[in-house]
Amino acid sequence: MAASLVLLISCNDDSSDKITKFTSNVVVTNSAYLEKADTYTMSLKFSTDNGTTFVDYPVVKVGQNYKVKVYNSGAGSDVTVQNCFDVDWSASTPAPVNVDASTGIAEFTMGQTNELKATLGDHYSPFNAASWTGEWGGDEVGACCGGTDANNIRQDTSNPNKLIMDNFWGDGVDAYMIFSPSTSLADQVVTIPTQTTSEGGVASGTGTYEQCYGTFTINTTYKIGGKTYNWQYNFHSKS
Repeated sequence: MAASLVLLISCNDDSSDKITKFTSNVVVTNSAYLEKADTYTMSLKFSTDNGTTFVDYPVVKVGQNYKVKVYNSGAGSDVTVQNCFDVDWSASTPAPVNVDASTGIAEFTMGQTNELKATLGDHYSPFNAASWTGEWGGDEVGACCGGTDANNIRQDTSNPNKLIMDNFWGDGVDAYMIFSPSTSLADQVVTIPTQTTSEGGVASGTGTYEQCYGTFTINTTYKIGGKTYNWQYNFHSKS
């Protein structure tokens, strides 16, 4: 998937100092971003002051060093190792002179012919159960239910992977979830084990969490008052 094309031309009359080609390409085919390609627009941003500021179109001469990062304009954020994504610059010509291992930001030397290629991959940081605590909004989606429930999620004192929401189904009752620690996309599982709430209902559910995006979804069942309610619970943002 091509994200941007940038052309830069030197003003120097000496042909050896002229930039004849400059292209940039961001590839998301091996990344979770591919699943959300309609939401995300990738581009490159450039810095000529050692990373202090980044712009869309820099003024760079042949032989000058500059830094490059991938920017997700759909989300309004950088794509870096720090937010769970690898950025591989190895297919670029010329090759980068340096890549910051902690951010994925690359440094290049401007040549006459330049082809930048950033290939995105998923980089899952160590599971941290505490990152799921705090104030959340949980959307109820289903024939039975709707609206958004404000939930405060806290860790169980005896099991850090057991997290408790305090406003299940918007009824102001506790229900706990188990997050299975994971370092890959395939096994990011969250469950609501079968349990009886303080108002006498029986809750259960299974779903997945997306560690890099910081969201989780549970297909939920609640049996109360002789009826069974099914809905999808989408926890989409922390307040």
